[in-house]
Parts: sequence; structure tokens; C-alpha cells
Amino acid sequence: MMTMLMTLIKIRLQGILLRQTKSSKKKGNSIGKLILFGLLFAYVGVVFIGMFGMLFYSLIEPFLMMGIEWLYFALMALFIILLCFIGSIFLTHHEIYEAKDNELLLAMPIKNRDVLLSRVFTILILNYVYEALIALPAFYVYITNVGMNMIEILMFIGVCLTLPLFVLAISCLFSWILAHVLVKIHRFKTMISVVLFVGAFGLYMYAVNSIQTYMTWLLENGKTIAEAIESSMFPLYHLSLALSEGNVISFIIYLLCAVIPFVVAIYILSVNFIKMATTKPKVKKAVYKAKPMKQNSLFKALIMREVKHFTSNAMVMLNGAMGIVLCVIAAIFILFYKDEVHMIMTQLPQIQEFVTPVLCLIVIGTSSLNMISASSISLEGDRFWIIKSLPIASKDILNAKLAMHFLLCVPAGLLLSLVLIFVTGIGLLDGLIVLVVPILFTLLIDFLGLILNLWRPKFDWVNETVCVKQSLPVTLTMFISMGIAILLVMVYAMLLVDIMSITVYMYSVIMIVIILDVVLYQTIQTWGIQQFEHI
Repeated sequence: MMTMLMTLIKIRLQGILLRQTKSSKKKGNSIGKLILFGLLFAYVGVVFIGMFGMLFYSLIEPFLMMGIEWLYFALMALFIILLCFIGSIFLTHHEIYEAKDNELLLAMPIKNRDVLLSRVFTILILNYVYEALIALPAFYVYITNVGMNMIEILMFIGVCLTLPLFVLAISCLFSWILAHVLVKIHRFKTMISVVLFVGAFGLYMYAVNSIQTYMTWLLENGKTIAEAIESSMFPLYHLSLALSEGNVISFIIYLLCAVIPFVVAIYILSVNFIKMATTKPKVKKAVYKAKPMKQNSLFKALIMREVKHFTSNAMVMLNGAMGIVLCVIAAIFILFYKDEVHMIMTQLPQIQEFVTPVLCLIVIGTSSLNMISASSISLEGDRFWIIKSLPIASKDILNAKLAMHFLLCVPAGLLLSLVLIFVTGIGLLDGLIVLVVPILFTLLIDFLGLILNLWRPKFDWVNETVCVKQSLPVTLTMFISMGIAILLVMVYAMLLVDIMSITVYMYSVIMIVIILDVVLYQTIQTWGIQQFEHI
């Protein structure tokens, strides 16, 4: 039994790793690539450990002075629960409720118990990794500033081993609710995933900007928070007493509160596993209703095809069009802080001539993470021959891909431009420039991305996210677009600040961008069409 269980756990962990690192169906991961990803994960781990270490270091002394050092461990446990829950809820939903290999595994001579436990332990292992990012710095800060005896250290290890069990029980519950909700609104699944990600990203940005305020509030209201946790979150309270005072009874109470929900969740899953693994979501039968036929033009139909394909995968949307998300978030952020912007412009009248170029640069820099056209050819994958075999001119196909990038990216850029114009109150001509310049830049990146993708298409991907995360055209487009924004500032600041005014420089850059737009578009209509037909 253990051999089969360990084999299944190993396979599932390898599958999760390959989804993050493997980019080709034919080629495996090279040693260099694995080392690179290992260094990246190590860097993220060090950043998180350092961040939480500084947080706990700033909390330990005030809590000791107030006589509520047990609150230190309560907050540690609360942070662990939140991080593990956020990091595992979608994985729990995928591994337990939407695994694609259910029928294959059930058809093999493998016990259902092993299949279920392999998925549960896989999630637990990842939760232990998340937990280590918080528990290790918390343990180090406490033991170096306060100290712990052997019983308290053993209890700390016991808490680290059992707390993810409680989180897994909560994740299973919420994943079950999520699975039932997504079945009911399957058509909007992608949009809901995008909204959830954007919401989480927005909360993260808000938390980062407000961390000092909340730290002050936490220290000022430490005793009030301690009383609230003691009265309403008694498992965390007993966990804290066990670790701070070595209270064995509190440790037993905590263990019961952590383990019993996990045991109940596993029992419910084991009883209903066959039903969950084999039940297909009910699809409402479509009833045909005769309606007048609506005919679209060829070009409109191609654009609709491109948009539907691109928006069918949430991760493709988020990685390929992050600039759209940032434009919306930036517009909201600027509206919230419009009074501060007015104050800066009032107190520094000497910056008035720089306002219009800076506003253009803000929109350009924010939009530089839109790389939709740079993956539009690669996303065709092994279906590329279908679009080529249709009686459609190559020019129309390429123009449709360009139009998709333009139509998706320009509205968000215009929103940010309009907000900046409204908040700063610049004149009509300057406002027109702030509206037009980002559109010209969007066209530049649109044309450049498609040319690079025609030059180096990638069709042998494992999943579509590879096209927007690990392909050369997308990487080059991103660095070139961001590099342009940085280069515009450096050239003027280092070379031209004493030679020409910022206004003359701005108009010169606009003319150069227009010329590049024309040249790149003509390149697509000549070389691009030939390259498309030869792929």
C-alpha cells in the first residue's frame, strides 16, 4: 500500500512541477532550466522569510512589554492559515474535485483510498512549504529574544505538523462550494477567475501600501485584539498558550480542534469519492429557437474568433494583458489620491511643462505589459493548419490579430489617460496629446509583437500559458516595450536636457513613433504575409 501511495504522491508532485516548468511537448527540462527555476523559488522563499522575519521582530518586544506574548503565536498561526488557504484552495479544487485522470486511475488495480490520499498528501506537502515561510522566521525571532524549553519546542513542532491539517479541511469545504458554483455558471468561469485574481492583486497592493498603518494600529490595540481572540478564536488562544507557557492541556485542546475537522473531511471525501470522481456536471439542454440569421463580415468574424480564443484561458489573459489590469488599478488609485496630486501641482508650479510628457509616460509604462499580439500566432498551436487551410487571405488573418490587441488594450489606456487629464486639469491640447500618444505606443507594441511572433512562433507547447510566459517573442516584446519607456527618460535626462526643451523632445518622439508604426505595419503587410504563408 505504502509503495503505491508514495508512487502516486511522487507523480502528482512531478505533474505540478512540470506544469510550472515544462514548455515543450517534445523537449524535457534541461539541467540549466531546472537550476534557474530552483534559484527563482529560492529567491521568493528568502524574500518571504525576510519579510515575515522583520514583521515578527517588530511585534515581539511590544507584546512582551504589554504582557500578551501569547498573541505573537496567535498571529503567527493566523498568518499561516491565511497563506495556506489562499495558496491551496484552487489547487484543492483542481486536485480533488476536477482531476482529469480520475477515470484512468479508477480503472487500474489501485485502491480508491490510495488515489484520494495521494491527492490529500500532495496538497499537505505544499501547505507545509507555505507554512515554513512563516513558521521558521517566527520560531527564530522568538527563541532568540525570549527562549523556549524543550517541551515548548516539541509543542511548536506538533503545531507545525497539525495546523495544515485544519487548513486542508477548510480548503476542502470552500473548494466543494466553489466546484458547485462553477458548475452553475460555467460560461463565466474564466471571467470569475480573472476577477478573483485582480481582486486579490488589488488587496495585495493595498496591504503593501498600508502595512505601516496597520502595524501601528496592531501595536496600539494589542490588548483589545488579544481579548477578541481569547473570546472568539479559542483554538488559536489555546495554541498560543501551549507555545508561550508550555500548557499541555491547551495543547491537547488545540490538537482536537485541528485534527477532528481533518478526520471528518477525509471521511466525507472517502465516502463520496467515487461519486465525485465519476459524476459529470449537468448541462442544460439547449432548445433551438428560430431567429433571424445574423451575418457578420469576414473581418469581424475573424476578430471575434481571436477574442474568444484569447479570453477562454484566464492565465493567458492575465499574463498576456497584465497592462490592462494595471491601467484599471492605476486609474482607481489616482482617483483615490487626487487631492495629493492637486497639492503637488500647486506647490511645485515649476513642473508644469513636464506634466504632459510625464502623464504620457505613465500610461506608456503601465501599458508596456500588454503582449497580446506577441503570442497570437503561437496560441494557434497544432490547430494552425486549420486557419491556413481556410479560403481567407493571410492579410485578413494578420490584421484580425492586430485588431484584437488594439481593441483590448486601447480602452484601458484611454481610461487611465482620461483619469489623469481629469485629476491634473491640463489644457485641451495637452489632454489630446495624453490621449493620442499611448494609442500610438500601443500600435507600436502591437506591430512589434506580431512581427516577433511571426519570426519565432512556438507551436509545441504543453499548455497555452507557455506561449505568454516562456516564449521568446513575448519576452522580447516585454523588455523592448519597457526599455522604450526607460530609454525615453534617460536620453533626455542625460543627453538632451541642455539642448532642447521637453516640449520639442516630446513632439520629436511622437514623430519617430508614428514613423516606426508605419514602417512596422508595412513590414507585416509584406514580409509578415510571406512569413505567415511559409510557416
